[in-house]
Amino acid sequence: MAKAASALLLKIALQTLEEINPYSLVLNELKKIDPSKYEKIFVLGAGKGASKMAKATEKHFGTKITEGFIIIPKGDPTPHLKKIKCIRGSHPLPDKNGLKGAKEILKIAQKASKKDLVITLISGGGSALMPYPMEGITLEEKIKTTCLLLKCGANINEINTVRKHLSQIKGGRLMEAIYPAQCLNLVISDVLGDDLSAIASGPVSPDSTTCQQALKIFEKYKILKKIPHFVIQCLKKGEETPKPGNKIFKKVTSKILANHETTAKVAEKIAKTVLGTTFSVKILDKHMAGDCNKTARKVIKTIGNQKGLFILAGETTVKVIGHGHGGRNQQFVLACLKEFFKKQKQSPFTLLSLGTDGVDGFCPENIAGAIATQETLKKGLDIEKHLNQNDSYGFFKKTKGLIKTGPTGTNLGDLVLILI
Repeated sequence: MAKAASALLLKIALQTLEEINPYSLVLNELKKIDPSKYEKIFVLGAGKGASKMAKATEKHFGTKITEGFIIIPKGDPTPHLKKIKCIRGSHPLPDKNGLKGAKEILKIAQKASKKDLVITLISGGGSALMPYPMEGITLEEKIKTTCLLLKCGANINEINTVRKHLSQIKGGRLMEAIYPAQCLNLVISDVLGDDLSAIASGPVSPDSTTCQQALKIFEKYKILKKIPHFVIQCLKKGEETPKPGNKIFKKVTSKILANHETTAKVAEKIAKTVLGTTFSVKILDKHMAGDCNKTARKVIKTIGNQKGLFILAGETTVKVIGHGHGGRNQQFVLACLKEFFKKQKQSPFTLLSLGTDGVDGFCPENIAGAIATQETLKKGLDIEKHLNQNDSYGFFKKTKGLIKTGPTGTNLGDLVLILI
């Protein structure tokens, strides 16, 4: 029974990943654009959806594209592009390839003139993939700062507030280079609330945050003394990003093509088809957020004694205090298991959580997330110990509950399915 339920949830999850494909989303949007209005068309992009977004752009515009460049994650299949060049960068920590790509993107942006169109293809992961530190900050110092932010429990908006003020390309600075050309900004959102300035750190969007706020984030999570000296000096110098009201942003048209809500609704539609009338299907939360351990407790408490399939989408955080391997999705499933274990009578259950990008946290191999059932509890492993060590990967490696999809070519946050 548990195996059959696991197979059903995996089927729903994998079909959802197929349907939230950036290729078709971009193609549908570009059909509205008349290329004859522009002398030249440039294509620039970065993120986990950049490869498929670029393929769709080439499919629509073909030889009308003058030049283009995108940064995609390592492990992504070769996109076989003709006019748009690409380089593979690292995520979640940046690398030299990403820096090389960011410089090339900025160089191309500066070629655009008033009668040209620049199409920017932005998706989650773009912040790490497109590093270009401010003068005086080394890539190594940027990497150390990013690592500290990822492990302290800061949310994506907070992390990107810092990134924007340490970058020559984020926080609207790419738009400074594109201006006075027209910019069509196509976005796959992995950020709760769809804040354009936070998605991939908003390279062509106005930034309302400040250097002072970035410094306060270090203080909030008690990591100020660990941050490299020149990073602190850069923020204290206060060289600000372009703000709302700046004339350059009159040239930008942004379109959010998909977000967390998209993931939840697609999963709901597919689940009803797969499950039929066997189970009721309910979206429990389209904006899941917060610490994954606390969120897991809240979710299981909310479900209570209800029966059916419960769907959640969003993006939690995890504070790393141990020395194990894992990610927020694996940790979330493990935290849910703890709550099920505390119940004296356990109804049969199956739960799954995965990152729609196919990559969850820091693991020895690419892991998308994890799946567990009531049978997992019978294996007798110490759940509390693995939670405290942040070793959810080690737990699910032993229980054969790891989900491996490989890079999916999209990034719409996390998908949780709980069947009771």
